Amino acid sequence: MGTSLYLITNSKLTGNETQKDWDSILDALKKLNLEKCSYINENKEIIKETGEWYYQILDEEEMPYNICFEGPFNYWPDLYGNIGIISTIYRYSLLYKIYSYDWFETFRKDLFNIVKIMGGTEVIYLADNGCDKLATYLECMAWENMPYKEIKQKMIEQFGQPITEYSKLNVEALSYESIKEFFLDDFADLK
Repeated sequence: MGTSLYLITNSKLTGNETQKDWDSILDALKKLNLEKCSYINENKEIIKETGEWYYQILDEEEMPYNICFEGPFNYWPDLYGNIGIISTIYRYSLLYKIYSYDWFETFRKDLFNIVKIMGGTEVIYLADNGCDKLATYLECMAWENMPYKEIKQKMIEQFGQPITEYSKLNVEALSYESIKEFFLDDFADLK
């Protein structure tokens, strides 16, 4: 089982959004030139997913009110009352392995554009299952609608200041059982 890459961001719901706001976000996402997910079929052909962005408003008793933007792309942004969360198709180790490749800059630009559309300015990368500390911040805090600012502060208390340069991530030191760092990207070079 792999450890998936998630991002949390300082975007959040104001509580005053209307259908017009959701449609505006949806239109902005549709204007992004994002690559669609693909898979290899039984004939070993690469098949691109079809479809377009759409959203769902979730207001279930066991889940805090949130808006999920979905589509056949590599990212699925959600807005909660206190935080924005972006799910990806990628593994957490991606940060450590391919930051120096051209593709990674496209990845960051895509994320920056999504975060900007959602009203955020920065992201913290998290991981799900199999990752001792980072999974806790995702599964027990972000998914529970804890404010981004509080999560960031708790992470600073546990890990110290975040790493902000991808070149400082050492894949040889990556151990999901004992991660001792977290990464924050404020996209300063893209603003």
